[in-house]
Amino acid sequence: MALLLAPATAGVAQEPPYPPSQTITGITWHWDTYQTAAIGSDLWPVTWGPDDHLYLAWGDGGGFGGSDSDGRVSMGFARIEGGPEHFHGFNVNGGKNPEHPASFPKKGKTAALLFDRGVLYASINLQDGEWPNVNHVLAWSTNQGATWAKCDWLFPKGVGLFQPGRFLNFGKDGAGVPAALAGYVYLYGGKQPAPRETGGSVFLARVAREKVRERDAYQFFSGLDARSQTKWNPDFTLARPIFGDGHGAATGGMVYDPGLRCYLLTCFHTGPGQLGLFEARQPWGPWSTVAYYTDWGGMSAEGEGLTCEFPQKWMSADGSTLWAIFSVYGAGAKQGIKAHDRFNLIKLTLATAAGAKLP
Repeated sequence: MALLLAPATAGVAQEPPYPPSQTITGITWHWDTYQTAAIGSDLWPVTWGPDDHLYLAWGDGGGFGGSDSDGRVSMGFARIEGGPEHFHGFNVNGGKNPEHPASFPKKGKTAALLFDRGVLYASINLQDGEWPNVNHVLAWSTNQGATWAKCDWLFPKGVGLFQPGRFLNFGKDGAGVPAALAGYVYLYGGKQPAPRETGGSVFLARVAREKVRERDAYQFFSGLDARSQTKWNPDFTLARPIFGDGHGAATGGMVYDPGLRCYLLTCFHTGPGQLGLFEARQPWGPWSTVAYYTDWGGMSAEGEGLTCEFPQKWMSADGSTLWAIFSVYGAGAKQGIKAHDRFNLIKLTLATAAGAKLP
């Protein structure tokens, strides 16, 4: 498809926060593969279920086959069957013609989904205050999103407190975790900023797989010791950022790429067209920059970059061919590819230095 580029972002060009990757040396977005669906529904975090299907969540719309008003719920859950070229989307919980009635028809949003050992987890923004001053609760489903239960504790709101954003995804139903990270579920997010401030740091939490529903079991990455071993602490005041960008750090997704043996992180540093893609050997870095855009997809800075994830199910064996599920919102997202407020899907390929892999 022809791509009409939006005007460059006003002001000085933004520089990436990390040096260029020496392993992933190029990226190609195949805009001829670009597909959209579910117009009027945004967010679309994704995880790989035990039945070999992908599971997603959306906000403020009717999901697949619905619209901004037709079947609209605050939060719904969906399933994708088939491959990326010819996928089929089904509304599991809420939305138009759902398989099950909405569990969150009026309030609730999530950008954090994870399947692990048959259980689907979601970290839910309860929308009980003015963003970002909101409480978050952990919810889970044992029947693939049909019904949901919630913990009786919160990740509470408050300036300087941890705001869970997304789960780190690996393979099918939580499989394929590298040995050094095995036994834990990983959740990352920001620190609630003070009024009129913008968060530019990302923090990482972990919890033993068998204790995901226990608040006291969560620990936060607190840096490296003198032997370069990770330190973890239950006290968030001792946490250290795993990623930072002075232009902003709205996390779009993190996934392990087994073909390249690295972690891929997307962060929107401003709005829909301001996407950064980074890689690292560990989920706490150090990071290198693969790409850093000011007009990705011909979009601009006005609005929000919400999600950009690469489901491991759709990665090639060598890790170099991926499919991105992404969501953007606002005036800037109505430019270029016009991806505003819908499910978006596109193929991309990564070029590596002489076929190199991260060790």
